[in-house]
Parts: sequence; structure tokens; C-alpha cells
Amino acid sequence: MATISANKANRLFWLGRYVQRAYMTLHLLRRVYDKMIDGEPTDYQEFWKKMDINDNYATRGEFTLGMLYDEENPGSVASSLQHAMDNAILLREDIKTETMSFIEISIAMLKKQRHVAESNITNLQPITDWMLAFRGSAAQRIEDPRVLALLAIGQLTEKMDIMLRFSYDYERIATQYCLLKTWTKLWPELLDENIDRQICRMLEPETYAQADDNFRWTLCKYVNSLVMV
Repeated sequence: MATISANKANRLFWLGRYVQRAYMTLHLLRRVYDKMIDGEPTDYQEFWKKMDINDNYATRGEFTLGMLYDEENPGSVASSLQHAMDNAILLREDIKTETMSFIEISIAMLKKQRHVAESNITNLQPITDWMLAFRGSAAQRIEDPRVLALLAIGQLTEKMDIMLRFSYDYERIATQYCLLKTWTKLWPELLDENIDRQICRMLEPETYAQADDNFRWTLCKYVNSLVMV
């Protein structure tokens, strides 16, 4: 198999992260938006605080539209998909054109949705489906397991980052880390062993402090520093 350069490894890792960020942001936004519509606005307020850490938006409406369409916000669906596309174009030969096309379709659908009805989040389910199709296509078409591993490592890193922000329970977090470590067996040189040991200590059942914000942010910092790309 051909050597994978450091630059390509970095792009594959971040392609995985951006696709996962877009998917999870949209998934969580739709879920909490439905709760708000059903009369539970406090859930939406909590979501807003966790996602709008730079205090970009003044109202719920601005926040909703911003997290969907604000290309200047690196956490928005639009920005994440565009960054994913920028990387995918340069990785076309590795991930295959068919796989890249699912990101293109997602961007086109998001732009169409904004033009038709900006605030109708419930109509954005097809974009979530196309991002899932991206994963399926990658698994089917990518022939080099090292390429697939880098995408998976990026996706799992981003998934853990967001799950920690939203206080997911120990079992969910520990399972994702176990999966991430499985994929890193193909790239052991990318793993910071000291940080891995710190994370493993924090992910002991008796140590994990789900309700402690400082604990979760520290663990999140370690997760984001684990892979050296």
C-alpha cells in the first residue's frame, strides 16, 4: 500500500471530524427543538448555552438559524459541511468520488432548505440521512483500511467531544473510547501515550464524574489532544 503523508492523514482525520460535527449538531438541534415545540423551552436554553460558547446569538431564533446556516460559525452545520467538502475534494482518490458526493448532496439540500423555509428544522432529516450514507459509502468503497481508520478516528474524537459537552453517561463515553482505541491500532504512532493513560484513568467507573463540568471539560481537552495529526 502507498505511504500516507502527514498532510493527507491530517485531512482524513478532519474530514471525519467535520462530517461527525455536522451530523451531531443537526441531530441534537432537531431533538431539542422538538422538545421546545412540545413546551419544554428550558431544554433548549441548556442546549443553547452548551453550543453557543462564544455568545454569538442574542435570541433563540438567531441561534437556531446560526447553528444551521452561519458559515462564520465553525460549529454550524453549514460550516462543518463546507470544511468537510474542502478536505474531501483533495482526498477524492482516497475516499472515492461516490463517497464525496454525499457531502455535496447534503450541502445542496441545506442551501435549498434555507431558501425555502429557514426555520423548519423538521424538514432537515434527509440531510442527516445523507451523512449516514457517507459513512456507509466510505465503508464500502475505501480500499485502504488505514484511510478508513483515520476517518473513523476523526469521527469518534468529535463524537466524544460533543457527548462530553452534553453530559452523556459513563457507558456511552467509555464505549466510544474503546472503539476509538480499536481504530488507532492501525495508527499507533498517532496516539499520545501519556494522554491515553490520563483518559483511561478518568474513564474508570468509580472515577468518571458525569455531573462535574470541570471533570468533563478536562476529559474533553485530553480527548482533543490524543491524536497527533
